[in-house]
Amino acid sequence: MTVLIMILIILLNFFLQSAILPYINILGVVPNTALLIVISIALFKGRYYGGFIGLTIGLLQDIVFSPTIGVNAFIYFFIGYLIGSVGNKLTKENIFIPILLSTLCTILYNFSYYVFMFFLSQNIPFLSFAKDVLIIEIIYSGILSIPIYKVFSKIFVVPKIRFGNR
Repeated sequence: MTVLIMILIILLNFFLQSAILPYINILGVVPNTALLIVISIALFKGRYYGGFIGLTIGLLQDIVFSPTIGVNAFIYFFIGYLIGSVGNKLTKENIFIPILLSTLCTILYNFSYYVFMFFLSQNIPFLSFAKDVLIIEIIYSGILSIPIYKVFSKIFVVPKIRFGNR
């Protein structure tokens, strides 16, 4: 059942990123919901699901949107595996966790993407990229991380039964 839910999430995200989100941009920056989904799934399901979902979403994005295949897949896989590895050490009830992780992972994703594209001879001016895109995407991701995290907490967290005094 979990795999079916994740396939539906991947397809829904792909539809959102390709058809709807390009029209909801702020100063030309489109939110990276794929990264937020990878972070949330890795937090709730662990490193194997996080890595697998990151690899799947990244390959899908590479095939459809990217000039090179494998860059997004590798970065999303790495982030999903990394977050899934440290996710069991973090408290999942704290609302600042998704904001902090989305900020750090957005920086990691964009810096890694820039480095890969630099070595693949794709010319991206770093200062204008960091000034014009990265700052807006960090704010965008931080704001969107809260509702996405809440939705995934409802989907993947099994309610705890408590007996005794509250």
